[in-house]
Amino acid sequence: MLKVALLIYDCTQFGGAERVALNMANEFTKEYEVHVISCFGINEKPMIDLDEKVNLFTISNELKNLVLSNGWLAKRLRKYLLENKIDVLINITAGINGLSWRATKKIDIKVIYAEHSNLQNKTYGKKHEFRQYIGAKYADYVIALTETDKKVFEERYSIAGKCDFIYNWFDGELSNHQYDVDSKKIISVGRLVSVKGYDRLLAAASIVFAKHPDWRWDIYGDGPLKEELNIQIKENKLENNVFLMGNTNKIIDIYKEYAFLGMTSYYEGLPMALLEAQSQKLPIVSFDCPTGPSEIIEDGVNGYLVSNGDVETLASKINCLIENDELRKEFSNSSQKGIDRFSKKTIFEKWRKVIQLVHGGK
Repeated sequence: MLKVALLIYDCTQFGGAERVALNMANEFTKEYEVHVISCFGINEKPMIDLDEKVNLFTISNELKNLVLSNGWLAKRLRKYLLENKIDVLINITAGINGLSWRATKKIDIKVIYAEHSNLQNKTYGKKHEFRQYIGAKYADYVIALTETDKKVFEERYSIAGKCDFIYNWFDGELSNHQYDVDSKKIISVGRLVSVKGYDRLLAAASIVFAKHPDWRWDIYGDGPLKEELNIQIKENKLENNVFLMGNTNKIIDIYKEYAFLGMTSYYEGLPMALLEAQSQKLPIVSFDCPTGPSEIIEDGVNGYLVSNGDVETLASKINCLIENDELRKEFSNSSQKGIDRFSKKTIFEKWRKVIQLVHGGK
């Protein structure tokens, strides 16, 4: 049986890439011997339950600097790969490409670099861009999250022929509940970090609630910007309309309470919140940021795509939905159109073909 390992930063911390990786690991056990290698493990257990067939190895339970501790971490990673005779190593996100590159030198192991952001995202700095470069150049194969980013990878690094895109899968059930046309609530979901564009959300909210003060906008997620956002909400006199709701493990059930979802990110990879919302029949209003929204939302059919950063137009589209019950219902009825492209069965088959290709068809 082929031995496949997924290398991630910290499987015990809540994050989109970590959740996707652990779900991949559970599904991969149907066909492979699966190993999850977590660089760090600062909490007691993985963020989601792992199948009992998954082999979990944590390099360090203490958080360390990836650059300063690279040699020590790489040595332990290399030892594990050799002892367990791993055939294919999948790097989840660019951050650990340098570590993987050092650990796999002169080892007969195939490496796949799976990006979970995109190459146009500049918020993580030059170090992150360099790690993307390392992955693109040294890995045997590169997987982007979207077709748009696949093209950027191929053009920037001249790697046509060893690059493809695979969406994250959505394995939740499609809701059959009746859309709540009477709801006066907007929802956003994402970590409270700058890349999610909550400054732009508050700017749009000021316009929207000046006209519709009986509506509210709830933000689910946590992160380092929590206190700053609370201050900004008060400064903009939005404390009666915008609410930070924290994290929840029941987000799928919560979507049903809302009229539509708003997304104001500067950058995304493939935003799972959009797929989750669509599965629960919610229309979406989103900036057409790189990357993801344009491959999920069909403008004017199941939501609105707004030119990235155009806050006034975003607010206008939100007001349009607020003021038109029939349009919201129309968008809701089309919300699940094409979502089968992101099914677990479809996505797993694409991964299976890539792993087979990289391993030489064995």
